[in-house]
Amino acid sequence: MTEGQKSGPSEDEYQGQISSIQQIFAEYDHNGSGKVRVERIPDLILNLGRDLQVGREVARQLSGSGSVEVATFEEVVQTLKKVEETQDREVDGETTTPLTLLKRLNAYKKQCESNGEYVEAQKARKKYEELRAKEEERQRRLVDQAQQQEMMEVEQAQRAQFLGFSNAWDKYMADYESTAYMSLERLKEQHGEELSKFQEMIRHQPARVKCSRELLELRRKQEALAKLGKYEEAWKVKEEGDQLEQWEQARSASLVSDSAKRQEGRLRSQQQKALQALLKRIQRDRGEQIRHRQMDSQRLIQRNKNLKADLYKKQHLEFQRAEAAIRSIMSQPEHAQRLLDEHDPASVARSAAMGELPALGRIKWKGPSLPENYMPPGGISKGLVKTARPRQESEELVAQ
Repeated sequence: MTEGQKSGPSEDEYQGQISSIQQIFAEYDHNGSGKVRVERIPDLILNLGRDLQVGREVARQLSGSGSVEVATFEEVVQTLKKVEETQDREVDGETTTPLTLLKRLNAYKKQCESNGEYVEAQKARKKYEELRAKEEERQRRLVDQAQQQEMMEVEQAQRAQFLGFSNAWDKYMADYESTAYMSLERLKEQHGEELSKFQEMIRHQPARVKCSRELLELRRKQEALAKLGKYEEAWKVKEEGDQLEQWEQARSASLVSDSAKRQEGRLRSQQQKALQALLKRIQRDRGEQIRHRQMDSQRLIQRNKNLKADLYKKQHLEFQRAEAAIRSIMSQPEHAQRLLDEHDPASVARSAAMGELPALGRIKWKGPSLPENYMPPGGISKGLVKTARPRQESEELVAQ
């Protein structure tokens, strides 16, 4: 089965062209040396009826890196043959797709039917059905793989989002703990300064002693006896007064010390209450932040679950549409090929996604909806079908 396939010039054709090439080559012969200058090879190839681009490619390959200036007749012919064979292979690689293979099989089957070769037609139909089933299965598998990849990318994005959410909250809580610690330290420092000032004030407070009426009476009696010249009695009264004054000073100092201790105790109690209030406020705010974090985390998890559920429903609908579209397109390869030839592929994809393909002549083919930018029958990336596969994969499908 070779109908519709391109091939390069055969060996006999090249041999038949050698004589004409030799005549034209003689016109470009450099000084009768049997060689031609490389820069004149494009004009030589153009005179042979080939494209100028082919001549430039032959000259490029013969010149190498620019060190070769002349080439022989045999080198020009062999290089020309190699360039044309390479171009033919590239053309075949670009045009051979599963869709074109199905079209050729269908055309071959119809040709066998018209020629009465029903055995060959049966073989062609069997091969056509096998290739069609394999291609449909491959397309369904590619759609499924693309959807799985899309779901995996969504899950990865959600994991990264949740990780960022956790890191942001961890940083916020770390900043909060740092702020709370600094507040406690500042309060402790303030309390220490207040206590130091109070103790300093107590130490420098002047001693105030108030003499009792009994002591005052003894001092007046002492002065009166001294004026009357009764020194022995005055001495006795003085000793008695000194003892009483010493006792009163000791009692006054004890009272002042007790009062300072009570005041210091009240100050420390007030400071402790202030510290406890701050700790309680910090603990309350910490618990509130933890509750906010849990609520935000649950909200984010639920939103991601809803997103995955919506994506699953969307993928299920897209898979059904893509499966029906692939089956419809593969059942009419000639019509699909003509649609792609006569219309912009993007326009075909948009129309197919709406459930209706463009009209071809008087035929209006209604097909199922497709994903956005569907271009049969190639590969798929991110849920979208790309252009045709390379020639090697198409040949493997035919070989199977």
